[in-house]
Amino acid sequence: MLFPGAARIAKVVELDSVGSTFDAVDERAAHLTTWATLDQRAGRGRLGREWVSPAGKCLSATVLVHTRRMRDDAIGWMPLAAGLALADALDTLVGDRAGLKWPNDVLVDGRKIAGVLCERRGSAVAVGFGVNLTLEREELPTPHATSLTLEGAEGTAPVLADAVLWHMLRSLDALLPALGGEGLRAAVLASLTTIGRDVRVELPDGELLGRAVGLGSGGELQVQRGDEIVDVRAGDVVHVR
Repeated sequence: MLFPGAARIAKVVELDSVGSTFDAVDERAAHLTTWATLDQRAGRGRLGREWVSPAGKCLSATVLVHTRRMRDDAIGWMPLAAGLALADALDTLVGDRAGLKWPNDVLVDGRKIAGVLCERRGSAVAVGFGVNLTLEREELPTPHATSLTLEGAEGTAPVLADAVLWHMLRSLDALLPALGGEGLRAAVLASLTTIGRDVRVELPDGELLGRAVGLGSGGELQVQRGDEIVDVRAGDVVHVR
């Protein structure tokens, strides 16, 4: 069994190899059922991007979260809640240095180590995420990425993957009752490295330059441009160095 710890929290379907864990999801499965692998061949990122990683060195997983009793405005917080849960899981392995980059990346000291993508599936949400486990520097997808191994975490890829998945499932389940509440908003704000930074937001109709100053009631990124506050609901955010 590849994920013995995580399997104590929820059903984990271990996939030897898969195009994308999203494609393996069965919407009829129980709450928190997870499909996980160390060999994903055609993962999906935001805006249709492909997430490709070397076999055996990255964790890819999708968790099915039932939302039948949740309000739509609460469900909108799922990507940020999942990112917070993942950052919490990674913090234990990198010395409390993980933080969120709005809307769906986890960074360690400014370098991307993991990403989250959520998709609505009927009355559920499929929460997908990928984590760089044991990639060496020359294997990283970009110069601004990192891995658990490079950040000092000890252990093989399977050991690290189980530790991350176990902690992620536990943290996400604990956060679900707080979706849409002020407590979750405050926790996300505390972990969000984007706040207070000058940012460039790439939008479908152009570009927004300003300073990230807060979060709206639906998890929107609030960007100050001159005397104006712009609510950004979707877009690629670049931290301006």
